[in-house]
Amino acid sequence: MLQLLFSGRGRLITHLTGWALVTLATYYLVLGMMPAGEAFARTVLFICFPIILFYTNARILTNRFFEAQKYGHWAVLAVLLWLGMAYLRVQTELAVFGSTVFSNKEMPVDGGRNVFMVTVVIYFVLMIFSGLYQLLENRRDLDARHAEAQLSYLKAQINPHFLFNTLNNIYAAATLQHPRTADMVLRLSDLLRYVTYDGQAQTVPLDKEIGQIRAYIELFQWKSEHPLPITFNIEGDTAGHPIEPLLLLPLVENALKHGNLESATEAFLHISLQCSPQHLLFTVENSFDPDNQQKDEQGGVGLENVRQRLSLGYAGRHQLTVQSEGRIFKAQLRLNT
Repeated sequence: MLQLLFSGRGRLITHLTGWALVTLATYYLVLGMMPAGEAFARTVLFICFPIILFYTNARILTNRFFEAQKYGHWAVLAVLLWLGMAYLRVQTELAVFGSTVFSNKEMPVDGGRNVFMVTVVIYFVLMIFSGLYQLLENRRDLDARHAEAQLSYLKAQINPHFLFNTLNNIYAAATLQHPRTADMVLRLSDLLRYVTYDGQAQTVPLDKEIGQIRAYIELFQWKSEHPLPITFNIEGDTAGHPIEPLLLLPLVENALKHGNLESATEAFLHISLQCSPQHLLFTVENSFDPDNQQKDEQGGVGLENVRQRLSLGYAGRHQLTVQSEGRIFKAQLRLNT
């Protein structure tokens, strides 16, 4: 919810809604003291100055001076802005209407002293609020940029890991003079195109990720002389589901790399994907030999990479469970889409 409110469009809507509510409240307060036409005109005048004060303090003074640690310049300019805007607001009201909102029959023109003191207090609170708001917004934007940079790093990290494993598969087929080695190289080209271009996108259609999973399984199948016991079942409608690229594929890659499909007669790899309008459940279950586990030098980049990406891109919207019982390894990912 907060991410929606403080995104680009959500932030604009939040600001417009806030100022609209302040304007409405001000109008009804002034309306109790004078006719509707004059109350509306004074309200427009009253709102213009706080808006200028708020964004001048936030966007200019806070960003260019306070964040740059030029505290002396910031303090002087902040005081000038605070008192100067309060003075201009009162003098403008006197010049336009000939009196302030606090004028009455006994004192038709109060000289602006009372309203100036009230305005000074209100603008002081507004200065504090606008400064704190901008500082929090800056920190939130900084965290978002940091998360985006870290996510880009993780996506880049998976590319060589994926490439090395796939090239190993093709190398194994080439050493056996597999007749479909050329087809495997062509399929690898398609996979690399997905990794290089689509893999850099924020999201891709789920069907694209499924297509790459099938292609990777096919590559793995081709290097074996006999069909391997691999199943991939899909339930539900996969259309219209956006997903981060290369999020599901590493789970399959991990199962193929560390499973025992080519060395045990009772080996298996079962992959299932269940889709609903709000949820996605991806399960990878494979057999393995606990006495003969070969880890790559990176120490299992795939699963750890997925965990970190989920914590950044799907915070609060995912559940990844990994369990190993006997000779069966199971990874299950649930996403709220």
